[in-house]
Amino acid sequence: MNARSRALAVSLAASLAAFPALAATSASFESSSITSHYADWAGGRDNAEALVTGLRTGTPITIVTRGSNRAVSLAGFTPAASMSYRQVDRALGAAQRSLAHVGITQPTAEQIQAALIGGEVVASNGRPISVQGSVAARGGSTSRVASR
Repeated sequence: MNARSRALAVSLAASLAAFPALAATSASFESSSITSHYADWAGGRDNAEALVTGLRTGTPITIVTRGSNRAVSLAGFTPAASMSYRQVDRALGAAQRSLAHVGITQPTAEQIQAALIGGEVVASNGRPISVQGSVAARGGSTSRVASR
């Protein structure tokens, strides 16, 4: 192998070694971007991060919101499968739109859960409304952790 071939091989090896780091940076950017986009709607960055991470990896999600009257809403579920970042963004967007359609723009944890996996919410006019979820939950049913 001549010097030029050796240099090319070293350059190629260095480029390939950097690829996983580049892919990780891209994934981190996507996660951060989606988290930032939904943070206000989800009741804070921690909730948005839990939603993005759990939906992305198919792992349990727990979120907590606090209402203006100091009421706490706690909800959780496990998605049926992992999702791509594009699917996560679409699912959260669909959940946000379905709640906005019934007048809910600052949802509780339970309302977010219902919009994602299906359930009943109380609309802004005080009437209960069933919403179809934008993702499937493991076991096919809602699994409320708690609420208060």
